[in-house]
Amino acid sequence: MSEPFAVVYDPSLASYDLGENHPLRSERYTLTMSLLSMLGWLDSPDIVIEKPRMATISELLLAHSYPYIQAVEQGQAIARGKRSQADLTLYGLGTSDDPLFPDLYDAAALYTGATIQAMEALLEGRALHAYSPAGGQHHAQKASASGFCIYNDCVAALAVALKAGRRVAYVDFDAHHGDGVQAAFYDEPRVLTISVHESGEYLFPGTGAADETGGGEGRGACINVPLPPLAGSEAILLAFDRIVAPALRVYAPDVVLTQMGVDTHHADPLTHLTGSLALFPELAARLHELVHECSEGRWLITGGGGYDPFDIAPRAWTAFVGTVLGHDTADVTLPNEWVDASRAAGGNPPAHLLDDPAPGYTPLVDSGYLSVLHEIEINALAELTQRHGRK
Repeated sequence: MSEPFAVVYDPSLASYDLGENHPLRSERYTLTMSLLSMLGWLDSPDIVIEKPRMATISELLLAHSYPYIQAVEQGQAIARGKRSQADLTLYGLGTSDDPLFPDLYDAAALYTGATIQAMEALLEGRALHAYSPAGGQHHAQKASASGFCIYNDCVAALAVALKAGRRVAYVDFDAHHGDGVQAAFYDEPRVLTISVHESGEYLFPGTGAADETGGGEGRGACINVPLPPLAGSEAILLAFDRIVAPALRVYAPDVVLTQMGVDTHHADPLTHLTGSLALFPELAARLHELVHECSEGRWLITGGGGYDPFDIAPRAWTAFVGTVLGHDTADVTLPNEWVDASRAAGGNPPAHLLDDPAPGYTPLVDSGYLSVLHEIEINALAELTQRHGRK
């Protein structure tokens, strides 16, 4: 490849540890990075691996209220036995989704700093593409934790781009709606948010209906594509071709941030979609071409949801990133050392990168979804073009 690519990663990001019985496991990105490395896909001189830094208080304030930031610090002190017990559930902390743990503040500030650093690499011209594998914590709200997310690194990174005078687009393919990012920029015309996700009628967080299109000056700069349960790769790629790609062409952002959750896969235990592993390199190829057309290639990729952490999630992200780096992901044999590491963690990987377990359901593209897609295509794209199309 001949495109400068920054990867902001260090094994210390695994300190974001919500517990061994929690659905979100840090092994999912440590196994992703080890697989990319063992395949030799990080060896290009165009790839720079940067050690992340913690986000500063002023950077965290771009996404969160000061009382909430203090509550996260307090939660860490409680978990370390340095403060007396206190009820922090008002801030979404100390719950089964977002428990207290000894590195609560430090780990969340570190993954947030990593995604900000990745954005800075694009803004400063150090890289054309950037990857923050531990990022994508899109549910955290201004004053509370939510959905396994303590700080919202996506909001902070997008706000950094806004401060630099850039026009930005956020595209979210996680099965769960990117509610925290949408809420932060709902009235902001300089940020286009697009989320393709399982309908909130069936899945947390319950938001992301097609009629959520932005408010105030930002009306029309928010697009939601809710997928019905059992929707698979075909439905997601239809949303890409008919909604995502035309919207980005109309909006013409300076930078694109993609939250690349992989919990759309049919084996994910927390969702009801039926995507295949082949979906992820296909999305990567289409997005790669699109960002070169729309944002001169400036593109930040984060992780996101993916709750088969020892097998499906790391293989999906490896296939996605490998495609962006110019590698053919078909018929790639998994290294024995990686297979052993996956099995030791609790996975059961096959012989090849894109070998897929048999789905339990037939992927669905029903007439109801096609009708919703058509409505979004007609109404949302028209409003976006009229109100926010780049002149």
